[in-house]
Amino acid sequence: MKLDLDRTASGRSELEIIGGVGLGSAAGRPVRAEVTGRLTVDYVSRRFLLGGSLSATGQATCGRCLGEFACIWEVPVEIQVLLDVGTDEGEGDTLVIRQSRGEVNLQDPLRESLILAFPLAPMCGENCRGLCPQCGINRNEDTCTCADEEHDPRWDGLP
Repeated sequence: MKLDLDRTASGRSELEIIGGVGLGSAAGRPVRAEVTGRLTVDYVSRRFLLGGSLSATGQATCGRCLGEFACIWEVPVEIQVLLDVGTDEGEGDTLVIRQSRGEVNLQDPLRESLILAFPLAPMCGENCRGLCPQCGINRNEDTCTCADEEHDPRWDGLP
C-alpha cells in the first residue's frame, strides 16, 4: 500500500489497494481489517490527490449481543500528498502528507480512515435481538422466561 511519487505520471490514474491494516485494540472494533478497492490518483501541480471508497472486512463484536461476526464497512478516503515539504498548506478534513520524492507508505493514513469510518455500534444483523436485560441470555440463540420490562406510564404521551 504505497504510492510511488517518482513513477506516477501527471494526470489521472488509479491505485489498487489490497492488504491488511492493523487497527489496534478497542472495544468492539477489529484488531485487523482486510482492505480492497481502488483509489483515484490525480497528480496536478506538485500535489497528488487520492480519493475514493474502499471496502474493509474484519472480525468485530456486535453492540447488541456481544457476539463475534465478520463486519464489512465502506471507507471513504481523501489523502493529499504535497511535494513541497516546506509549505503549511492543508485542505480541511483531508489527510495531508508532505514528502518530496520516493514512495509514500499509505498504511497510517488508511488506518486513520478505517477507524473513522468504522460504525459506532456495529451489529451482526438487522434482526439481532441482543441480550436479555434481566438474565443476560443471548436472545438470538435461546429464549428466557424473564418478564418483559415493566410499562412506564410516563412515556404514554409520546407517539
